Amino acid sequence: MRDYRSHPGFGGLFVTLRNFAIILLLISLCAACSAGGPTLEARGKLVFTEHCASCHSLDPGVVIVGPPLAGLVGRANAQGTEPRSFLERAILTPSAEIVPGFQNLMPADFERRLSPSDREALFAFLLTLQ
Repeated sequence: MRDYRSHPGFGGLFVTLRNFAIILLLISLCAACSAGGPTLEARGKLVFTEHCASCHSLDPGVVIVGPPLAGLVGRANAQGTEPRSFLERAILTPSAEIVPGFQNLMPADFERRLSPSDREALFAFLLTLQ
């Protein structure tokens, strides 16, 4: 009986199929890794819940202590301010962005309280609030 692997050209086909299988395995592993964790926005919502929700509502017209954050992006745009810059100033330098009708009760140490990755996640979440 003849060994099929000794057939001319089969060795190259075997190597090609093996490489293809390895590539498929790597692609599936990469997809599994990237799908495993929460999105940046989802992490930001957790940061919001932990650090901001006790004072700020996400519902329009609902005041807890500070102004509601619904429509935040639209308000920044209406002021002619880039929303990301508006958020950074309002959160990291709260006295720079006091909403009329509200006192400056926002803690001034969020830059220290939140890690850079938590701040990025929070900004990503807040930027979804149209």
